[in-house]
Amino acid sequence: MNWLNQFKSALVSEDLDKIEYLTNHYPSKLNPDELECTAALLKNSVELFRIKQKELEIELSKAKKAKKYDF
Repeated sequence: MNWLNQFKSALVSEDLDKIEYLTNHYPSKLNPDELECTAALLKNSVELFRIKQKELEIELSKAKKAKKYDF
């Protein structure tokens, strides 16, 4: 499986570790179509990371509130 397909797969499965790895290990040469696709996928991955960050912040806030009422 080539890098672009791996990145697509990681994005669809929301595999943040694999997205990070692939982002740090991209191929040195991509043709213009692949570059355009990669740019769009990177944009989507940034949005996915933001969503996951917000979800984590909500869970952390819930944990902090629950800790206040811990007996």
